[in-house]
Amino acid sequence: MMSTEQGARPRAVSPLAAISIAVVTTLGALYIVSQFLRNSVAVIAPNLTAEVGLTPLELGLLSSIYFFVFAATQLPLGVALDRFGPKRCMLVSVAFTVAGCVMFAMAESAGALVASRALLGFGTASFLMAPAALYARWFGPRRFSTLTGIHMGVGSLGALFATVPLAFATGAFGWRATFFGVGILSVIIGLLLWLIVTDDPPGVDTKPRRESLRQSVTGIWEVVRTPSIGRVFLVQMTCYPSFVLVVGLWGGPYLTHIYGYDLAGRGEILFVAALTQVFGAFVWGPSDRVFGRYKAPILLGTVMSFVALVLLATIGVLPAPPTVGLPIQTTGTPARRR
Repeated sequence: MMSTEQGARPRAVSPLAAISIAVVTTLGALYIVSQFLRNSVAVIAPNLTAEVGLTPLELGLLSSIYFFVFAATQLPLGVALDRFGPKRCMLVSVAFTVAGCVMFAMAESAGALVASRALLGFGTASFLMAPAALYARWFGPRRFSTLTGIHMGVGSLGALFATVPLAFATGAFGWRATFFGVGILSVIIGLLLWLIVTDDPPGVDTKPRRESLRQSVTGIWEVVRTPSIGRVFLVQMTCYPSFVLVVGLWGGPYLTHIYGYDLAGRGEILFVAALTQVFGAFVWGPSDRVFGRYKAPILLGTVMSFVALVLLATIGVLPAPPTVGLPIQTTGTPARRR
């Protein structure tokens, strides 16, 4: 008969499980970098404007060029993932991301900043789709949605790091040194990716597919012809871009020019929005089980986003930035709304 001590002994983690955890952690770290770079302009936008002399048009282009290049890369990326495998695509992407961070940190003109953001959009374009392709190879269909949800939820931490932590780092070291640091971090994650991640789990060898760009376009056209895709596309085009519009760019200048918040104040207020986005990523995923269908949570989230934007436009923000318990304090006093 086993003793209580023996019966309570924890089960050892299998080598395959340990490798799987390391793979998922490395891929999640990549997506954190992607989300940070995507949302990093808002907090430092007034600093960029003051130092480089950006116009509002250039500031808007600085943010949007990332998404234009990111979107345009998805189609050839799909072909490359099938032909060369997720790991090779991500390693090449890391190299472009590092180059973009260094170029952004050294930029002295609006053109150089925009070019570096385009490079970052190209570099980070694979940090969601390549891990998704890799999860499909490593894990069964029943675990795929859970892992991709975790990947997106963990990656949302990057949006958090683009608020208060970015404001703190910019105040302490400057935004140029901060982006040099992000480039170094990307190199470290790239090394871990090279050492740890494989396209297939041990003992499996997936043969590359030779799908052409034309075949990819044909496949996309088949998806577009799905009757419900228009409504899904409309929701995606209005809800998430609204978040990126505020937290990723114009929230920072708005808080500075309308309310007079300084670097720390901008970081603290945008931190709240980014924090709730991380929370929402974990809550909305399984909510269809509560409602019994997908449409109800989508409509609820859409209405909540609409109400929040209306309140922001009519009432504005709180008279003082909230306390979030991080080692950064607001040094400025909010100005009257002009």
